[in-house]
Amino acid sequence: MFEKIRLQFINLSLKKKMLLITLMNTTLLSAAALIGMQVNTTASNKALYRALANSLSYSASEISNHMTNIETMSSMILSNYSVQDNLSVIKDSSDSLQRTDAYKNLYSIIPAYHQVFKSDYISYLDLHNDSFTTSSNSIRSTETPADIREDVINLADQEDGAPSWVTKYSNEHGIFMGRSIRRIGQLKLDSLGTLIVNIDINKMVQSCTRFNNQYGNTSYLMFNEDKLVYQSSDLTIDDASHIKQNLPSDYGVFNLNQHNYFSVIGSIPDFGWTYILLVPYDNITESLQLSRNTSILVIIISILLAIITSNYLLESVIFHFHVLMDKMKTFGKDETIQVPNLYDYDNRKDEIGILHTQFDYMAHKIQNLIQTNYINEILKKEAQIKALETQINPHFLYNTLESINWRAKAIHESSISSMVESLGYLLRSTLSGQDASHTLGEELMLTGHYINIQKFRFEDRLQYETSIAPDIPLDFPFPRLIIQPLVENAVSYGPERSTDSCHIKVSISIEGCNLIIHVKNSGSQFEEDLLSKLEKGAITPRGFGIGLLNIDKRIHLSHGPDFGLKLYNEGDMAVAKIILPYTSHKTP
Repeated sequence: MFEKIRLQFINLSLKKKMLLITLMNTTLLSAAALIGMQVNTTASNKALYRALANSLSYSASEISNHMTNIETMSSMILSNYSVQDNLSVIKDSSDSLQRTDAYKNLYSIIPAYHQVFKSDYISYLDLHNDSFTTSSNSIRSTETPADIREDVINLADQEDGAPSWVTKYSNEHGIFMGRSIRRIGQLKLDSLGTLIVNIDINKMVQSCTRFNNQYGNTSYLMFNEDKLVYQSSDLTIDDASHIKQNLPSDYGVFNLNQHNYFSVIGSIPDFGWTYILLVPYDNITESLQLSRNTSILVIIISILLAIITSNYLLESVIFHFHVLMDKMKTFGKDETIQVPNLYDYDNRKDEIGILHTQFDYMAHKIQNLIQTNYINEILKKEAQIKALETQINPHFLYNTLESINWRAKAIHESSISSMVESLGYLLRSTLSGQDASHTLGEELMLTGHYINIQKFRFEDRLQYETSIAPDIPLDFPFPRLIIQPLVENAVSYGPERSTDSCHIKVSISIEGCNLIIHVKNSGSQFEEDLLSKLEKGAITPRGFGIGLLNIDKRIHLSHGPDFGLKLYNEGDMAVAKIILPYTSHKTP
């Protein structure tokens, strides 16, 4: 696929190539702009998150401080000597006068604590015991149902003196803190009563988050585990439940009732309550969408303008290339014709001017060479070729190889001698007259000498065997260099490219009126329809020796289309099958 696209691009005209490059560059820049815009949006969201997270952290810290102050106040009341003494009198004394005085004392103490800590949004304080209840604000206290008060007392008793925060009544009555008061004197630690603190959570949250108005009509939710502690007036209980279940982690854009909100999650320090801040995001979304659409429109217009401008500018450049191409075509038809210039390029110093002036100079030089030096140069080259042909005369090569062979035998190097003899036979067979008669036996001997040389390279990794039907004479006329190139091809794709052993087998038999030669080898496989692809030029021939396509064409030309070479695979063996006509022949 990539190769096909590459070829199509190569075959495009220069103008189309440059337009395509311009379009690709413009598209890449546009994509970079869109990515940059997305990165900027992400960065803006992160900046908004950091700002809101800081605000939320401050709000949560403020709420935590108020709640901690309330716990501190309760500890002060529990440890107050007068509270302890008066509660002990109420519990232990049977004297009604003493009990009345104790009640009056407590009635003055509890409102005093409320007055000191009212900035922590305390609605009222109740000091409850089995006999009566002392309240800092009896009106607000009586608004709390008795069953809720009883539930707070029971939960406080379960904590054995530790603060117990009750949030399940926050929607209507605020949140409660209950704390059981234990006798400190004489280490009895028996229960003297229960302190109930009612906190106006709405005022507390609104006061601690009033600085967040800069982000618009913000909304808040507070959860104690899965229990809703607080919700803004613009949110319903169902909204709160939906937000709790579907809110993304940390921060993100959240859709609620067809409106977008930017949400941030935090927690109340020391209490572990979850705190959620929701900021309207519709205006920001619309602004981002408008900015994105405007950017895309600008990018599209820019691409169109770039294409129109590039096309206009390229026309002025391509014109001069067309002039150069016309000059080349004219000069190619007849090198002796003086090609006229339609435009004066002598004063141009750009690449176009250089191309034209250099071509004119080259054409002038070629015309001079043709007129003055061509004949002399040709005669000189012919003389050099004749000298080379004389130097590489086959007889010179044979004599040189004989000298090497004689020297090898003299020093008892039988392997070198064998290689030289095989090489000499190969050279004699390939460099001698091609029109001389050639037999099957000579072809097999030629192949054997080639294998003999290769065995010195690959040793036991190369195995070679031949199998000939007994009724086939070795002096049967046979085309030159048919089997040997196939064996060479097997070697080049077998042991030369792999460390595994290669088994090559040549078998010759008769089938009807045809002579069949099989050359099989392990270690390689033929590509499907290899000959057809070679003939069409779909693949480039590789390998050593005479090409497979050459062998097939020679047989076709000599014996007709019914004969030739077939390539296929048989198991793990690559098979080359040669089909030749066979006529009865007897050895003289």
